[in-house]
Amino acid sequence: RLCEHYKWAFSQMFDVLGVASLVVLEEDMEIAPDFFSYFEATLPLLKADPALFCVSAWNDNGKPAVAADATAVYRSDFFPGLGWMLLRSFWLELRERWPKTFWDDFVRRPDVRQGRHCLRPEVSRTHNFGAEGVSRGQFFKAYLADNQLHNGLLDW
Repeated sequence: RLCEHYKWAFSQMFDVLGVASLVVLEEDMEIAPDFFSYFEATLPLLKADPALFCVSAWNDNGKPAVAADATAVYRSDFFPGLGWMLLRSFWLELRERWPKTFWDDFVRRPDVRQGRHCLRPEVSRTHNFGAEGVSRGQFFKAYLADNQLHNGLLDW
């Protein structure tokens, strides 16, 4: 049902309302003070660079011991999710083959990415506080709980 919900929401925004870009944020996410300005600053990069398919606010390796530079943004061939932005053009590529399950794994597939990258910050602009949810918390303590959330307001 989660994949159906995403497909319906993307269809409403892109196909019905005709928006050009969309920021996706799940209900169990805390956002940094500069979350919106981060996306505002990276949107022109996403639009201009055909080697990009998304911008994410999340760094899977954003632990305090290794994530210190709040101004650093990297390209990744892994789709991080957890607060991300896509363009209508990417949705149009995906909508006819949108999966029934595991939408995030689908987006990570090489035939979907097509060699493109996703931008992501060194210090995350989102933090997941949902120990319970679709994944039933199986990865929360090991991978999500300790990730650092940027607490400043960076002028991008």
